[in-house]
Amino acid sequence: MNDTSESNYEMLQALYDYKDTSSERTLDFKMNDEFFIYRDVADKKSWCLVINDTGDLGYVPYNYVKTIYVKDTHVLKFLDKCLSTVQQKLDVNDNFSAKYKLYESLLRRQKKFKQKLSYNTLDTPIECKTVDKGNQSEVFDQILDETKNSIGVSNKSKEITIPDVYEVVQQVRNHTGLSYNFSQVAVSVVIQYLSDLVDESTRSSLNGIREIIDAFPPTSATLPVECLENTKDGKCMQQLLEYLTAIKEDSQQRSWQIFDDHVQIEDCLIQLTSILKNADPMVINHILKIDQYTSIDSLLEYYQMELRWVIKKQLLNIFSELCKLNFVVVEIIINSILPMELARDIQNNNDDLNKQVILAEFLTLILSVGETLPISCFEYMNVDFVTKILSDIEDNELKSPNDEKKTECMINLLLSYNLQFSKIESNTTLKGLSQRNNAKVLTENLLILLNTEKDPVQVLKLKKKPKNSVEKMLNDILADSKTAKLFYINDIEVLIDIIIRQLLNIPSEEKARTSYLELCKNVIFNTEYLDRKHKLSDLNNCLQEILADDSSCTKDQDVCIIKEIYLKYPELLK
Repeated sequence: MNDTSESNYEMLQALYDYKDTSSERTLDFKMNDEFFIYRDVADKKSWCLVINDTGDLGYVPYNYVKTIYVKDTHVLKFLDKCLSTVQQKLDVNDNFSAKYKLYESLLRRQKKFKQKLSYNTLDTPIECKTVDKGNQSEVFDQILDETKNSIGVSNKSKEITIPDVYEVVQQVRNHTGLSYNFSQVAVSVVIQYLSDLVDESTRSSLNGIREIIDAFPPTSATLPVECLENTKDGKCMQQLLEYLTAIKEDSQQRSWQIFDDHVQIEDCLIQLTSILKNADPMVINHILKIDQYTSIDSLLEYYQMELRWVIKKQLLNIFSELCKLNFVVVEIIINSILPMELARDIQNNNDDLNKQVILAEFLTLILSVGETLPISCFEYMNVDFVTKILSDIEDNELKSPNDEKKTECMINLLLSYNLQFSKIESNTTLKGLSQRNNAKVLTENLLILLNTEKDPVQVLKLKKKPKNSVEKMLNDILADSKTAKLFYINDIEVLIDIIIRQLLNIPSEEKARTSYLELCKNVIFNTEYLDRKHKLSDLNNCLQEILADDSSCTKDQDVCIIKEIYLKYPELLK
């Protein structure tokens, strides 16, 4: 993957047609279709995560494809086509979606190939596309004119600074409605065009600007506070927060029989949500710090006072965006009574499916960080709370996509809630599970998530990541023989297959191997696995290899777990 010499870059090509209706994570393809390798696996015997030429990300089976070696120019054309398709599908109001993250990843890869080829001129015109539905050429002209005016393409020599370029990006955002991130891309594209239209001396200035914008985002050390406070987004955000604080303090408006102001309030909340999604995160965080986050407390109080769901729903959207931007907001919400209110509303609300999903998704977001909740929250987050979630998971008839969405949300909520408990004996999740004779939907989904190495609750970018919620849930259930019985024999055999594969594939410098060894121990100790001994020889070989591996960063923990297994079942050594 790292070798990009001429005709030596690896891609994949389909040997046969393939169609899989059982999973949304796989790609359908025709013979001779080509794929860009997004993430490889070491053994090359199972699945590979790839991108096809229409920009779709998914898994393909290795036995249906072959490796081909192509030139850099071929890869670049492939990526250009992918970017063009993905860009058309982007939502301008969502810079945190999986599609947007894929778009950013493709942009970085495209940039590396362009640097490698060191183009002096653009071989193909770069389209300045936007996700707006309006006239794209009109938007491009606005960007071009704004950039010319701001950077002052003239014979005057001027040292271009980071604040100058930052102002250009902000002006592009103000005049086109593009997000801050797309505005950076737009300015970069315009500068490419301008460099072909100006003389040599001006071209050097443009190249300097290009270097600055490619090194974005700027830091607080290189960008004065005034640049953040004087942005249109910053000023508008302050005004909206002040307006909402005034609304919160006006108790009379909530006592009227007819709420004439709900349209204005909802519009205000929608504007604030748009800023949080599209503005520069540095601007948003600066505005929050100005009043030491008292605006967050005001919004939380307003949520508790407000009776109208249409407004409370918009407030939850705002809280979600704020949590993605600043971990301090997450801590403030965790230590408020909002989690308790959400848990109570989830238990009491059975009729409005959409409301249940929104409440569950936000509560999952908060719980996903693994921070301990205030003790008062467990008044509602008790065994009855877990029982209600499990009932929604297992008793859902799945008649429509909305029912499937609800099941997925409730599984994620249970996974994130289980992060609260470090000890098995005090784990409320397990107490709720022990009361059930069947948890087929939950156990099947846990195995699917483990097999795809996906932790669905981890959507926030955290410096210190909590435990993988799927691995923890499986370990917790299997650590107790009562709840371990919820897994069928076939489920246990599938789990052993996954464990063996992961023990072979996980590099010795990663800590994840210890978690899979814990799973292995719990399966052997608390299930009927040894009655059928599925792939016992392969499993034993894995354990022996780990014992002989002196390069592991978790050597001591791993050896301790393996010795514990052999001490209880010495016959496994044979």
